[in-house]
Amino acid sequence: MKPLPPTLRKEAVTSLEQFCAQNFDEPVGNLAVEALFDFMAAEIGPLFYNQGVTDAQARIQGVITDLDQEVYQEPFTYWRRKR
Repeated sequence: MKPLPPTLRKEAVTSLEQFCAQNFDEPVGNLAVEALFDFMAAEIGPLFYNQGVTDAQARIQGVITDLDQEVYQEPFTYWRRKR
């Protein structure tokens, strides 16, 4: 998986820092938060990525299944329209 752009990574780490500050009794330093973020991204991130791929595949398969109904054109209608 490609690494996050630096601005998104910084926002994610800042969000995690805020979460830790509000939910833990002990302060968590910036280096610890960054290490936790890196661990979560490497260890748990693929789980969410794979689920996203599975969801996208299911959605695309549904669109493909419905495609024939969406774009079907009735043949031999010239004479019916002429009347």
